[in-house]
Amino acid sequence: MSQQTIRRILTLFAPVLVSATIAFAQSETSLETRTTSSSHTWQLAQSAGSSRSKLFVVTLDQPSRRQTCHVKSFTLEKLVCSRPFGGPRTYLPQRVVAIILPGDDELKLRLVLGLNAGLGAAIWGTVVLSAACPPCAAATGIAALFFFGAAGATLFVDDQPDRLVYLAPGQQLSRKFSYVQF
Repeated sequence: MSQQTIRRILTLFAPVLVSATIAFAQSETSLETRTTSSSHTWQLAQSAGSSRSKLFVVTLDQPSRRQTCHVKSFTLEKLVCSRPFGGPRTYLPQRVVAIILPGDDELKLRLVLGLNAGLGAAIWGTVVLSAACPPCAAATGIAALFFFGAAGATLFVDDQPDRLVYLAPGQQLSRKFSYVQF
């Protein structure tokens, strides 16, 4: 292989190495404000939840089920969630066991699925174009390599887990919520 070809191949790996390095360099201190068990108050949940569009709510009526809440308004008296069908749902602090901020699993899943779809399309394009246009096949092969590296870098990034921001006094979450960071 010529040195120019080797340089081109190494240049293709540069974005993958940079994104993996950035992902690996993330620290625990860069996450949002961490809470301790004594600070899971309704006021903290209000301040954290008001800036978010989505929360999970666990109620006294259904303590082992989290309900998705698209925040419409969040005050000291109540939490109002909009729903796609029907009227808004209102939660009073007395009826809420816990409020959980969702992690980034959903975004990560969507990114990986999209990048894998691009990878599949690029591989298919490489196979189809290999006989008709070898330079075009080489270009789609490079695109496939990029999508493969980007999907790997996305999977390499640390997950941000679901975080508990409110726990009612005297209440405990069921074992079903053991994945939630306290």
